[in-house]
Amino acid sequence: MVNLFKIVSKNTFIKYPVVTYYLVTFLISWGGLVLLIGGPGSISSQPSSTPFLYVYLVTVSGPIVTSLVLTGLYKGKQGYSELFARLLKWRVHFKWYAIALLLAPITVFTTLFILTLFSPVYLPGIFSAGDHPVALMFGLPGSDKITLVFFVFMLGLFNGFVEELGWSGFAAPLLIQKQPFIKAGISLGIMWGLWHLLSNYLGSAEESETLPLPLFISVLLFSFLPPFRIIMMWVYRHTGSLWIAILMHASLDMFWMLSMPISISGKERMIWYVLWAVVLWGVSIIIGLVDAKKMYQTRRLHNVKVTSTINLYPFIVC
Repeated sequence: MVNLFKIVSKNTFIKYPVVTYYLVTFLISWGGLVLLIGGPGSISSQPSSTPFLYVYLVTVSGPIVTSLVLTGLYKGKQGYSELFARLLKWRVHFKWYAIALLLAPITVFTTLFILTLFSPVYLPGIFSAGDHPVALMFGLPGSDKITLVFFVFMLGLFNGFVEELGWSGFAAPLLIQKQPFIKAGISLGIMWGLWHLLSNYLGSAEESETLPLPLFISVLLFSFLPPFRIIMMWVYRHTGSLWIAILMHASLDMFWMLSMPISISGKERMIWYVLWAVVLWGVSIIIGLVDAKKMYQTRRLHNVKVTSTINLYPFIVC
């Protein structure tokens, strides 16, 4: 029985590197969190005494550590060289920088400004007076917007780096080799959201308020993250740049945190996330349709050229 388990585990590791990446990433992030908070018995949705910064650092260690370890195990020095080359690939068309940096702020602020037509509570926190919730979460001066912007900028870049070295550095290239970018983006987006589950569950009862906790957590993790990952996958397919992926992730984190309304209930936050997800899904569908049309036209043009060559072949021979 033990030998059979070893054989199955070894075959899974060799044949399914993406599955292995998921398992090891979750093991490091979730296992580390459980140890940090004092064991499985301490997992609770009630407010925790564990500093959020420690929870954050343990969680984000999973993707980067897993990526670096598995890259070495699967491809050795060549794998690290390829990873480093994609990380330094910054010479891409300007439009990809624009998409990477502007998608998040345009969609999140558009969503919130639409919602302010119905309630002033949705006014983005960066434009509101009062203590910003993200600043308070990290122990910063609540009303000091300059410090907040600088902190969020640095945190976004750090978070983009440590996460995308795994999600885009290891998993995305393997998925996109075998699947259309939409399918690959959905599967990776769902796992990306699920990976956030434990860290977001801890202390979430206070944020969800009267909402059923499973509903609140589901919307939090699986509303806007999967469609955003689809668009990230599309950008990566066209650029092959890990640097662009890091910037895109950083932009999402930065503007999501800066836009967080000052005083918002669990129900109001859920409405915001659902509408934001609708906008992002709309963008994803448009991209998918345009991309499919271009692929169809390319294949059709290729078939026409092949047919023309075949028809001319007898005359060329003569």
